Amino acid sequence: MKVMKPLMVTALGLSLATFYEGAFPAEKVVQVQAATDENVIADKAKTYEGADYTSGGETLSEGFDSSGFVQYVFKQALDTTLPRSVKEQSALGTDVDKNELQAGDVLFFDTNENGEVNVAAIYIGDDEMIYASSSDGKVVVKNISSSAYWSSHFAKAKHITGAPEIAKDNEVIAEALKHLGTPYVFGGESPTDGFDCSAFVAYVFQHASDVYLPRSTDQQWQVGEEVARADLKPGDVIFFKDTYREGISHVGIYAGGNQFIHAKRSENVTVDYLTSSYWTSKYAGARRYDGLSLSKDNPFVTESLKYVGEVPYAQGGTSPSTGFDTAGFVQYIYKEAAGKDIPRYASQQWEAGETISQSDLKPGDLVFFEGSSLIPSIYIGNDYVVHVSTSEGVKITNYKVDSYWAPKYYGAKRMP
Repeated sequence: MKVMKPLMVTALGLSLATFYEGAFPAEKVVQVQAATDENVIADKAKTYEGADYTSGGETLSEGFDSSGFVQYVFKQALDTTLPRSVKEQSALGTDVDKNELQAGDVLFFDTNENGEVNVAAIYIGDDEMIYASSSDGKVVVKNISSSAYWSSHFAKAKHITGAPEIAKDNEVIAEALKHLGTPYVFGGESPTDGFDCSAFVAYVFQHASDVYLPRSTDQQWQVGEEVARADLKPGDVIFFKDTYREGISHVGIYAGGNQFIHAKRSENVTVDYLTSSYWTSKYAGARRYDGLSLSKDNPFVTESLKYVGEVPYAQGGTSPSTGFDTAGFVQYIYKEAAGKDIPRYASQQWEAGETISQSDLKPGDLVFFEGSSLIPSIYIGNDYVVHVSTSEGVKITNYKVDSYWAPKYYGAKRMP
């Protein structure tokens, strides 16, 4: 029988913990990781002893699995949001030797014998750990060395100092981070009024990179380049389905490190992990909006965008001071952007122009829609038009994906 040699470890003011050299087989030791403010982590973890175990659980009310418990404790103790999975948690921080464990370190175990960690626990000193136990059905404290099972399945542990880095240098992410904490408001479209999820994404892209996105989640889903989950990079937009309604129903901005920023329903603009059980189950796909910035060098684009959200509809209106009707807006833009006088009314504008196909559209061309009468708009690129709505005034619309305007497309003209 091998004689175990005691090693005495001081845990930052806690009582001495005894570990036995050889208690953890060398082939099982991969890495060890500990947390900042160790006493705070350990003390907070102990307050949840007896909480329910729930597979996939990550809150006190629903119960915890082992990684959900670790994530919850770090959030409550340090206001740090760790990744959701055991594997991701075990990749964080700096290595700690098994003989130098401190209260607050995170321990990892491989109970499947497949080389991958699948259980996480928090070391609390005196050779004890606390974790969400599936066999006990609750959060329990166990002595590590006295358990042949846990000693033999020990894999690694680390000193965790924070969450994975977010790509703060990315212009889209930098803009999104400015609005953390902004309240979620259904229908809200600004930092002052609050955001819903799709308005938040549209606002960030407009202000970060001059990319104008459709207003609704399902329309944003229809534009841009499809991106595989394995190829996600910061600034991509990720979509979720069947959240508060069926189909594509939620959207956020991927920020790196399996994290995303979004206007969270019933809460605020916040950062969450794509790997959480809820968001993983709802994930639908991703889009990349590279190359969708509008050309500010084109006078029709710059002149049209001046009035978006600024000038209301006015019957018979032909100027920003009075408001615009649909044809009055187009006539005004042509005069200001190109010094051209075009006819006053939509039917006359239609007759004056040269018919062109949608594939040949260029900024400054007129796109017409069919209502009770013809409705003209200014094409500004990337399937977007600027036009006047009776309810919203001057607005920007992706006419190919908008469920109202797409079926009303009538034709396009190029003015002489």
